[in-house]
Amino acid sequence: MKKILFNGIPMATLLCAMVITTLFSSCNSKDDEQMIDQQPVELKITAGIVATRAVNASWSTGDKIGVFAMDGGTAEYSNVLYTTANGDGNFTAEEGKSIMLPYDGSSRTIAAYYPYTNGITNGEYKIDVSDQQSQEAIDLLVATPVNNVSKKSPIAALDFAHKLVKVELTLKPGEGITADQLAYMKVTISNQYTEGTCDVINNGNVVASGNNNNTVTFQTSADGTTSEAILLPAATTENMILTFDVPGAGTYTWEVNSAAKSKSFGAGNKYKYDISINKTSLTVNSTIEDWNDGNGGENGNAL
Repeated sequence: MKKILFNGIPMATLLCAMVITTLFSSCNSKDDEQMIDQQPVELKITAGIVATRAVNASWSTGDKIGVFAMDGGTAEYSNVLYTTANGDGNFTAEEGKSIMLPYDGSSRTIAAYYPYTNGITNGEYKIDVSDQQSQEAIDLLVATPVNNVSKKSPIAALDFAHKLVKVELTLKPGEGITADQLAYMKVTISNQYTEGTCDVINNGNVVASGNNNNTVTFQTSADGTTSEAILLPAATTENMILTFDVPGAGTYTWEVNSAAKSKSFGAGNKYKYDISINKTSLTVNSTIEDWNDGNGGENGNAL
């Protein structure tokens, strides 16, 4: 029997070599797949805001959040800094500092808050609203924790909501007062807690600390037409007094609790007051709304 040669190599030998090469290739492919499967996967975060922020209606370029990856009750990753570089709600960590999801496919719960701070221990965020100069810096947002995030489902879509209270004033000159007299007005509110804490890992409520005999100075525009403050939630507004020091005109006060829908300050709500300052009195019209959708109005009584 004649042997078939291929360039001098017996065909049987060539076929054997091809089979061995195929087997090795198959093994290497499976090894590669197994190695890939045993690698952790980087967490990806997209974030929206349930209601608009104190300053902007959406995220701003460079906004920073703190992120936690929880394995049961244990923080596997704690307060990892993530930034939205373009303000589009897509957040990334610094290179080499991302949260990595386990290669074995086990899931994690992702929690987060805004604005980022280094001063956080065991998920307890410290609140201080005594300085109102930067509304963005004190506008605490906390995300509802997202469960079952794993390497097969590595995107955590976080929804953030406000944990504090917004008070927003629109000020107008009334009878006997000129617009120029409103300039450089000082607005304050009494009977305030200015410090507290919030468990941002478990989407907790704000817990006030210290005492409530503090006065908070609003951030007021130079022309005196707008004024705003972010405050702690309060079960009652009793004894809270808004005071308006108007240069060249005098001092005026208004009792917040006199308005039917301002009996308390609920977390996540915005309390809006249209105030006309008259020579001898105040005229107040007030509304309460979520930090997103309005839900009604009322009239208040001036002191």
